Amino acid sequence: MRRKNIVLITVDSLRYDALGCDGAVGISTSNIDHLAERGVLLRQAVANGPRTQSSFPAIMCSLYPLAAGEREALPTEATTLAEALRDAGYRTAALNPSNPFLTRESGYDRGFGLFVDFWDVHPRRGPHAAAGRWRSLKRGVHDAMGRRDLGFLMLFQAAFQKVGGQYLTGEVIADQGFAWAREQDEPFFLWLHFMDVHYPYTPLPGRWRRRDRVRCMAAMAGFLAGRRRGALRALRSLYDSRVELVDRILGRLLLRMKHARLDDRTVVVVTSDHGERFREHGGHAHGPDLYDELLRIPLIAAGPELPAGLERTEQVSLIGLAPTLLELAEVAVPDCFSGGSFLPLLQGRSGAGESHVFSEAMHSGGRQSRVGVPDRYRVMSCRTPDWKLIRDEQGPAEELYDLAADPGEKVNLIGERPNVADELRRELDRHAEEVARDASRFSGRRAAGVAAEDDEVRRRLAALGYL
Repeated sequence: MRRKNIVLITVDSLRYDALGCDGAVGISTSNIDHLAERGVLLRQAVANGPRTQSSFPAIMCSLYPLAAGEREALPTEATTLAEALRDAGYRTAALNPSNPFLTRESGYDRGFGLFVDFWDVHPRRGPHAAAGRWRSLKRGVHDAMGRRDLGFLMLFQAAFQKVGGQYLTGEVIADQGFAWAREQDEPFFLWLHFMDVHYPYTPLPGRWRRRDRVRCMAAMAGFLAGRRRGALRALRSLYDSRVELVDRILGRLLLRMKHARLDDRTVVVVTSDHGERFREHGGHAHGPDLYDELLRIPLIAAGPELPAGLERTEQVSLIGLAPTLLELAEVAVPDCFSGGSFLPLLQGRSGAGESHVFSEAMHSGGRQSRVGVPDRYRVMSCRTPDWKLIRDEQGPAEELYDLAADPGEKVNLIGERPNVADELRRELDRHAEEVARDASRFSGRRAAGVAAEDDEVRRRLAALGYL
């Protein structure tokens, strides 16, 4: 019997509560909701990092962020999901044309026969490299805004960014991915990464509406002027409209797969690398915080041999996704993978989720990490289905939250529940030791990585809010 195809769809910055199937109200995500109805919805899925560069090592290599280096390239001796599938006879392709962290430089091309990344679409050098005075001035102001404050940067981009800016619309990505999949005569693995809902939520090519651009400018101006409540509503509305756009794009992709008779032998997984902040703990967009608005993510799987309409509430994390997909494809899991498969949960069998989920990031102080500034402080968390302990080397030293009674993580109970804190502290200490061993194991054996001193790299990262 022919092995199953696998399509992995990652939607950058997609919050777990932005989909109708996960409880969102006032937003239409009928296509993703329908995928959940014909498949499995994991209601308590958690990212192992709060931003792209700290989450994708877990997704693609089943490695924890600090073991992989977080802001460095993937360790060359760490087997990727694509390499394991390729070596087992799968055709492989990845289309990620809009995120400068997921590139050949960082090792994410390993194992892919076809790999389209950020620099294929936005070359560093070319006919537009020698820009005129206006463009040079605009870039200088842009970078200065990025260093000053994310709010200033978002206001500047809403006013001056070229339509589409640094992103390639998901419609193009989906069309190219489908065209490749349709031509395959062997089992395939296809990874599509969408940036449509990523900050700054301004219109994409073909979707340009002057009203949205004005709304984004007005929202950021409101933040800077202290009128935060109305600005938040406007920003979240713009974000939700991008989520609805992605839902339409995925609906069209899934319909085309059905018409091409691919859906009966293809497992489709939809997830995100992290969520998004709307001032829940004082931040915009995303950064090194480890609160649930950034760590909780949607996770849906549908396809052959997976039950329809199943919902599981057990806790799982993205560190287990690659082992799960390999087990589903009947491919051996590499020894270097840190996570365990949660396939029994997807298949409706009895099985436990992860009792403790660990998430990690690094920051340069005040949890406001910037590219080009050495990351000095580690922030780590240990999460059970009911509790979370956050430890920050820079401060506050520790935070403890009762997730059942306080899902918004507002009341720090570190001094009131010492027994719970001690248990999670021991787990976090044990995990930190394992991560240190793995980090030492992979130290010095990496691809080139993101060159933050490259002016064009810095400009593109600033456009994404990372600089």
